[in-house]
Amino acid sequence: MFKLGRAFRVTLLWQGLASAAVAAMGGGTAGGNGVLSALLGGMIGMAGVLVFGLMSARPAASSNAAVRVALRAEAAKVAVMVLLLWLVFAAYQSMVVLVFLGAFVVSVLLSGLAFAVSGD
Repeated sequence: MFKLGRAFRVTLLWQGLASAAVAAMGGGTAGGNGVLSALLGGMIGMAGVLVFGLMSARPAASSNAAVRVALRAEAAKVAVMVLLLWLVFAAYQSMVVLVFLGAFVVSVLLSGLAFAVSGD
């Protein structure tokens, strides 16, 4: 079983809090569709961090292996986020695009927080 490190757990927490804040603002301006749009946008960024964290959870045998794992994890993160973006845009016709993209951008910017958080 894979265990997410402290840095990824803290990053997911901050992304969740930021998504909730954007959802509250979106709900105030655009109602229920604004809330759902913000939550979906934030969750896409969180899904990317989760994929990256799970793929890089195992310790690497060498520095070359660590770089390889990090590059594969980053590629998988981007692929998952692009797929989820496409899926949400295709399926959710009542999306409030500005709120959705705002939450997504905030979530993606916070995904870099994992590198600033001290390890376990």
